[in-house]
Amino acid sequence: MRQVRIATAAALALCAAQAPAIAKIRGPDKAPTRLAPYIAPFPTDQTWILETLNGKPVPSGLDASLTISAAFRATGFTGCNTWSATIYPTKDQRLAAGPIAITKSKCDKTLMKFEFDYLSAIASGPHWVRDGGELLLKGPRGELRFGRSL
Repeated sequence: MRQVRIATAAALALCAAQAPAIAKIRGPDKAPTRLAPYIAPFPTDQTWILETLNGKPVPSGLDASLTISAAFRATGFTGCNTWSATIYPTKDQRLAAGPIAITKSKCDKTLMKFEFDYLSAIASGPHWVRDGGELLLKGPRGELRFGRSL
């Protein structure tokens, strides 16, 4: 028992002797440095299929898509037209989109409205979040929820 007490006292004395050295390294009144917030990896080289637009399911038979390449080139289909644009991540997990190029096929008014809402939401600088196998884009012009495609 006496040996344990001696060893404990020696360890405490050694720790007390090291305290000034630790203070010199870190500084006596400096708080620990905080790490930068975690930023999720941007979802490139993946194809996403739109599941909901503003909380409403995509009409059956309509396959709206989004693919973002490693060069930050986005392409997709709106159900009526194909489109492309440069899309890249900015701070706070937002997307910035360049001008959207789109084919000029005419469809019924309901589908054209859907296409307008879909592309407006992408162009609005939405916040993006990966949620399991889903990608959520939420911005001032709408919310898009995508499921991962093959």
